[in-house]
Amino acid sequence: MNNNANLLIKKYENQIYKIAHKYSKYYPLEDLFQAGALGLIKAQKNYKESINENFISYAYKYIHGEIISFIKTDRIIKVNDEYIKIYKTYEKVKCILTNNYGRDPTFNEIASFMEILPEELLHIIESTLFSKSLDNNEYDLQNNYFIDERENIENKILIDSEIEKLDDFEKSLIDYRYFQGFNQEETADLLGISQAKVSRQEKQILLKMSRKISA
Repeated sequence: MNNNANLLIKKYENQIYKIAHKYSKYYPLEDLFQAGALGLIKAQKNYKESINENFISYAYKYIHGEIISFIKTDRIIKVNDEYIKIYKTYEKVKCILTNNYGRDPTFNEIASFMEILPEELLHIIESTLFSKSLDNNEYDLQNNYFIDERENIENKILIDSEIEKLDDFEKSLIDYRYFQGFNQEETADLLGISQAKVSRQEKQILLKMSRKISA
């Protein structure tokens, strides 16, 4: 690799690592970085300043594409039949509980119904989604479906975890407002407090949860 390529990689290494880190749970980070670096070099060769796009935005699809190509070629992730069976069960249980509760169930509620640890269920889901997206060539470089779905599930777990730490009053308020769909006035009647207190307490609870999740 010539000196110009080394300087280019050094300049944009943080961007490469940021993309590579998304898949480091399954593959060695340095291997992913090397694939991304190759994509960066390809981007430089094809980039023309006349196009209406800055270089790193243009290079993103090359870096990302090279990493995905490496993963498809190397494929160390093997989703067994049991994982697929559990994932299908997860989808069915989610539909059943949605109909039973009249709302979207929390991730912990689904895991509890299936009698499986949330962390284990998350691993099975994300492994299955990732493998399916590669096998079916459905991986979308722009929408990044797998990453969005994984982060969505992980966020649900974090939120469920923080809700469990609330006291009974706080749990009831959040349950009425966000899981049963009552407005602030209806929630105030159910809790026997003023609407102003519901509004004040709700903001405080959400702020407290947000700070802990972001910590």
